[in-house]
Amino acid sequence: MSLINQQPIVILGGFLISEKAYETLKCFLRTKTNMPIEIIKANKFDWLLTNWEIGWKHLLDRVDIAVKKLIKISPTGKVTLIGHSSGGLIMRLFLSDKPFANQVYNGAENCNFLITLGSPNHAKKGTRLRLMVDSLYPGSFYKKKVQYISVAGRVNLEKDNNLTNFAKKSALTSYKSISGEDNLTGDGLVPIQSALLSGSKKIILDETSHGGFFGKYWYGSKERVSLWWKEIE
Repeated sequence: MSLINQQPIVILGGFLISEKAYETLKCFLRTKTNMPIEIIKANKFDWLLTNWEIGWKHLLDRVDIAVKKLIKISPTGKVTLIGHSSGGLIMRLFLSDKPFANQVYNGAENCNFLITLGSPNHAKKGTRLRLMVDSLYPGSFYKKKVQYISVAGRVNLEKDNNLTNFAKKSALTSYKSISGEDNLTGDGLVPIQSALLSGSKKIILDETSHGGFFGKYWYGSKERVSLWWKEIE
């Protein structure tokens, strides 16, 4: 059995997405690992606060509490982190051994895997805090201690019948907004080149949208979780 199947997991979801959306992911991973899986609670107000430093700190504090609790019962002495969309950027910051909002989390000491799902890891345009993470901790910054895995989705806006009309109409604008480039492909929100983190193990899933609001099959749906997890374990 691989190392990642022998330790607890902490999941941080994406912007304005409730933890209920990740229940299928949680159930799948619990079956595969037979270990505790904790989804960080975050409501709409919590996510709206992430426009400011205090909002990031609230979520980082919750991740920190979960990791410190699970590390005590982890057979490997480590915890796996999974971050979807914006959650992936926040998890990258959690690994840091430098102060953020007067707090040092140093997650790289307790976490040996970080999986980002459709996260805008590299962006030419973004919020100040997102850009800060990639500027201060570029690529797989803590790769000596942490194995980074980045998962990107690829959808066909013209032929994929599982996509919502919103995704079909807004995807290209979103890709350009994040990357500053035209004619890219992605998961309906984040372009592939932004989601794939430099220095990480890179996984691209076809017919996979950013979230349930964008299409039937996304990173957290049973049909897709099994695909990217198989590439890791």
